[in-house]
Amino acid sequence: MQSHALFGWGFHWAPAPGFEASASSGSIMPPGSSDADRVQLTTGSVSGLQGFGTKLWIDVLPFIDLEATANMQFGYYDAGFILNGDTTALEFDLGMPGLDGKPFFARVYGDAAALYPFFTIPLLKVYAGAGLSYGVATQTMTASFARDALARAEAAGGFDADNASTAQVQNVLVDAIKDEGMIAGMGFFLQAGAKVKPPLIPLAVYADAKYRFAGYKPSGVDGGDLTLELGAAFAF
Repeated sequence: MQSHALFGWGFHWAPAPGFEASASSGSIMPPGSSDADRVQLTTGSVSGLQGFGTKLWIDVLPFIDLEATANMQFGYYDAGFILNGDTTALEFDLGMPGLDGKPFFARVYGDAAALYPFFTIPLLKVYAGAGLSYGVATQTMTASFARDALARAEAAGGFDADNASTAQVQNVLVDAIKDEGMIAGMGFFLQAGAKVKPPLIPLAVYADAKYRFAGYKPSGVDGGDLTLELGAAFAF
């Protein structure tokens, strides 16, 4: 009997424990304003992302397995501004149930990998390899991003940063982070993992670790980009 699946389709939990979005603070008044310190931004950090995804693999070629993966990951962070000494938290209402009313970093990406199974016995296959990744990610709220948003609003008219109210500043910053386009890019990654499949039963479990290089990162995002994929699959 074939002891390992030739085809599999699974779903997994995909955390990124080392990922970080740094805290940010500073003046966000547009250039030329009479009081450069009237509005200050302060944001918290994101430490680690939660996520989920799906995986498809095909083992029909000699020596290598081919694999395609799609993941979505996200993490919330605190953000607010100080206007004339009073602190106001930025509140986001995206109209989606289950989401906190806080700004968040999110990314979606697809991977294609070629993997070499260097250790194989009945039930267990251990492999390593590399691949290419393409994805999109949201912007993060930093002092420079907020300053540019207020400057654009002032240039468009109807907003005066020197005399703006708390509600006006909040509306400009929230609209800017909602409307700002996603960033996109390509990168590559190294991967190692294992699959376990009992005989006769068309189910398998898998665990993968991917470390990403290059790719797409907005301002303020740092940390080791390690993603874990822990899931179960239909396997034949």
